[in-house]
Amino acid sequence: MKIGERIRELRLSKLMTQTDLAGDQITRNMLSCIENGSANPSLSTITYIAGRLNVPAGFLLADEGDEIVYRKMSNLSNIKSAYTAGDARGCRSLCISGCPEPDDEISLLLANCDLDIAIEEFWNGKLRSSCRFFDEAISYAEKTIYPTDAIEAETCVYFRFLERISHTLYSDMLDESKPLAVRSNSLLSQYMDALEGLENDTSAPAEHFLTVFAASDSFLVLHMKARLMMLQSDYRMAQKLLLQKLNDTNATLKKLELYLVLCELEVCCREIEDFKDAYKYANEKVELLEQLLKEI
Repeated sequence: MKIGERIRELRLSKLMTQTDLAGDQITRNMLSCIENGSANPSLSTITYIAGRLNVPAGFLLADEGDEIVYRKMSNLSNIKSAYTAGDARGCRSLCISGCPEPDDEISLLLANCDLDIAIEEFWNGKLRSSCRFFDEAISYAEKTIYPTDAIEAETCVYFRFLERISHTLYSDMLDESKPLAVRSNSLLSQYMDALEGLENDTSAPAEHFLTVFAASDSFLVLHMKARLMMLQSDYRMAQKLLLQKLNDTNATLKKLELYLVLCELEVCCREIEDFKDAYKYANEKVELLEQLLKEI
């Protein structure tokens, strides 16, 4: 990109007119000639324009390869501020707009941002969007030389959960035949291990999970308590626990949590031969599942 084109692009990105940028040291006509390539600016003019655009003068003079470095430098402060503030979406947007050809560091930031956004979308019930962000996280993770095994491990845990909800929720990026270099030790990972143990009529992992996270107010802990009661055929107690959560006005359930509650209430009601409520919860579950699987 020629220097005039670069100046014009930066000026427009900052919503400046030619008069704004020209200031009181050069004329608007001179700036117009520089931007259209019919005039070459002096070094002092380049320094002046760079100052007005708030970029290093070297950025305006840089070759295309160096331009990428300067773009990153000029955006890095805002990128880091957004990341440390926990603003994954803002950080991701800044990385993509400011670093269209991400290097290793930016790729790692993007991978972590995408993972955070995917998890947020997951719990907000936007499951297809969640899948896309998880896959994008893996894609960026593969482009960096920095260790990203933990990102892949955590992504695998969520897809274990997603595929239980619907076979249409899957990853295009994960290689299931490839052994993981590390294993996630997150609450969700341990919850999944315990849940799969219950389905194999093994209560020990669930009991261990509830002991480890006894002080946690996570919905997953409550759900595990209900599932353990159901394994022990105490369906009435499980139903009571789930209904308390469902009717708790101080703890609004997220869509995915509500879906899990409805699934278990249907089973509990069927087992205690309350077929009317079992039918009601089954219908509500199906309607909610349609919302969870909707493209947004």
